[in-house]
Amino acid sequence: MPVLVTGATGLVGRALVRELLNEGAQVRAYLRRDDPELRAAGAHIAIGAADDVPKLESALTRAHTIAHLIGGTWPEPGMSYDLLNRDSTEAAVIAAHAADVKRFIFLSFVGADPASPNEFLASKGRAEEHILSSSFEHAIVRCAPIAEGLVQTFERLGRGRGAGIPGRGSQRVNPVALSDVVATIIAADSREAEVRGTWELGGPDIVTMDEAAARALPGARRVRATRSAPKALLQLYGSDMVADPTSAVEQFGLALRRAG
Repeated sequence: MPVLVTGATGLVGRALVRELLNEGAQVRAYLRRDDPELRAAGAHIAIGAADDVPKLESALTRAHTIAHLIGGTWPEPGMSYDLLNRDSTEAAVIAAHAADVKRFIFLSFVGADPASPNEFLASKGRAEEHILSSSFEHAIVRCAPIAEGLVQTFERLGRGRGAGIPGRGSQRVNPVALSDVVATIIAADSREAEVRGTWELGGPDIVTMDEAAARALPGARRVRATRSAPKALLQLYGSDMVADPTSAVEQFGLALRRAG
């Protein structure tokens, strides 16, 4: 049965669609606009807004799983964290129920909590609540920062002048390899036994943010992160972001790669 991937043009989405297709899965990609690359790769394209329940429901017809990847730490101008992370998830939950989807996989973030003072983490926590209040099977994956995505984040925070790092740089993080995130989602989708739970996912190495930046952008000088970045993002990256992958490794048979 098909898998629907929302946010399929993002870092994780493209890699997930590609790997699912390599394994012979039927893949539908839900997008805001057509993407010739994904279409050429063999994905079936469904176009609609993130909060368009009828279009999501139509895209989910006879689907077994939805892998909901819409969300992020840096909203577009005029967009709130709740709209990007919580509201899109609420729409996906409603549509998945209406379409009789069996399994909901959600990419969250380590530290997600509806009561968090950080707007991003609170929005992810509220998104998780929508999933947990539903009746279908679910796998919520709370990720540490993805190693391959740190390059773009540091560059954007540095405004092209180097690796932009909030805080002192001594805060700790265990970046997770993109391939391990994809492997976790595929394992959660393909497992025959029931899937219900929340798992943290991070890499095997805990490093400082300065060390993570040096790995992501070798030779780049350390610069102060731009103050024009969203406050919640600066707070997030100025704090520890360490996930404990022990349970996820056991549940999904992962062999975590060292990032960088």
